[in-house]
Amino acid sequence: MSFIDGFIIGLGMIIFIGPVFFLLLNSSLQFGTKAGTAVALGIIVSDILCVLLCYVGLSSFLTAKGNQFWIGVFGSIIIFGLGINYLLKKAVLSNEPIVNAKNIGKFFLKGFSVNFFNPFVFIIWIGVYNYGEHKYVENSSLFFFLLAVLLGILTTDLVKVFLSKKLKKILSVKRLTLFFRITGILLIVFSIRLLYLVW
Repeated sequence: MSFIDGFIIGLGMIIFIGPVFFLLLNSSLQFGTKAGTAVALGIIVSDILCVLLCYVGLSSFLTAKGNQFWIGVFGSIIIFGLGINYLLKKAVLSNEPIVNAKNIGKFFLKGFSVNFFNPFVFIIWIGVYNYGEHKYVENSSLFFFLLAVLLGILTTDLVKVFLSKKLKKILSVKRLTLFFRITGILLIVFSIRLLYLVW
């Protein structure tokens, strides 16, 4: 029961459209499923780290106003930088994008850092963890609940990656350029909003 409950919550996370959504989509569209999967893995590893931090009792430290401020500032700088990058980026369409081990690491790091340094991700995870902790008293039930939430999130992210492959068929350089510009503007807006909220 705890696993089903957690998996549904994880799938429900698809409604949150933030910086990682656009990063995931853009990486998949331009560089293919390997790049998108690397971003998705970076996101899920950062989520696992959030869960571990909640488990060891650092949730109060993370929600402290001073700490949230600096996490938010650092996160907004990363997101702002990505936004500028997409505004200036040139669209290149290739049937077989070249993604080597070094690039895979960069995509993983982008997914990890954009997700991890967003204080709202911590707030969501603290809420999910507290919900699971109160509903499932036994450690085994709580473990399966949290594992299922993580699997649900990973599932939705991988679905986005593989669906973007279908979108690529209707893309042109002009459309991809427009998509980059829109993504860049949205990421900059997200970064300013994040900075404003933590200020």
